[in-house]
This record gives sequence, structure tokens and C-alpha cells, in this order.
Amino acid sequence: MILGLTGGIANGKSTVSKKLKELGSYIIDADKISKEVSDSLEVLKKLEANFGSEIIDNGHLNRQKLRGIIFKNKKKRELLNNIMHPVIVGKIIEEIESNRGEKLIVLDIPLLYETGLEYLCDKVLVVCTNEEIQIGRIKTRDGLEEALAKKIIDVQMPMMEKLNKADLYIENNENLEELLKKVELIYSQLIK
Repeated sequence: MILGLTGGIANGKSTVSKKLKELGSYIIDADKISKEVSDSLEVLKKLEANFGSEIIDNGHLNRQKLRGIIFKNKKKRELLNNIMHPVIVGKIIEEIESNRGEKLIVLDIPLLYETGLEYLCDKVLVVCTNEEIQIGRIKTRDGLEEALAKKIIDVQMPMMEKLNKADLYIENNENLEELLKKVELIYSQLIK
């Protein structure tokens, strides 16, 4: 089975992914693939040509500088997606095909619905939290101001829309222990 794992930024999706891996799932991490792709020489050159040399530090993409550009400009965000998306999707499909024998393959893709990749999944699990907790986590984790945290949330698909499309969801408004219990329960249901 292929499970799509998604949710808004700072909803706990990475924690859920890590626990699913501990339980025996094979994880395909779209963010990790994106980082590998963005550091390839071919893609770096395209990014530099389109976004300027200030986004490159010592031969690597400075994601924070790029984030500052794309979250303020929708056209720049679309341009970035047009450069990165086809390469990332190709790598994800390759990895799925290479691991078809696994009991549970988890596609950990933050923007699963926004990028239209839910077609790759048998089921989709959304991790959600309330916006106040989400903003607090973004501010703490990424050191961002509240206004930018809200902009990042606002450019993502509304959580209610994700929940309406999902097969399963985990609400992460409590503590870590509760979240991990919920993951174990869903995992046991999925591998039956």
C-alpha cells in the first residue's frame, strides 16, 4: 500500500513520518528529494538564473533566502515549482517502483494536494493542528515573525480542504505521547 502523508507546515507531519518509519514503513521524503534536486548543479544554475545569485551560498541553495522571495511573490513561487516539480516527481516515481515489495510505502509530501500527487497514493493521511499552535511552532522552529508564518500558512491549501479530501487524519493538538499513540493505531489498521 502507498500512503500519502501530508499536512500543513508545523502540524507534526515529520514526527508522524519518523514514527511510521520506526514501525516498519518505507518512507519517501519529498523534502529530502527536493533538497537533493535543488543542490544538483543543473537545477542550481536554473535557480540562480531565475532568482539571483544571492540565493546561492558556497555552492548550495540558501532555502531561507529563497523562501523570502517566493512567499512574497506568487509568480516566483510558480516559477520555482515549474523548475523543481518535474524532477522531484520523477525521482519519487523511481523510488516507488524500486520499493514495490514493501508492506507500507509512505509518501511524505507536505504539498501533496497542492502539487496534484495524490494520484500516486492508495490512501492519504493528513496531520492537522489548530492555527494558533501551528503559528507558535513555526515561530519557534524557524525563528520567523508571525506575519511570515501566517503568509506561509495562507499559501497552502486550507486545512479543511485537505481534511475533506483525505481518507484518514490525525489531530495533533495535544502532546507527543498522544500523537505517537494515534500513529501506532493508524499503522496497525493500515497493515492488516
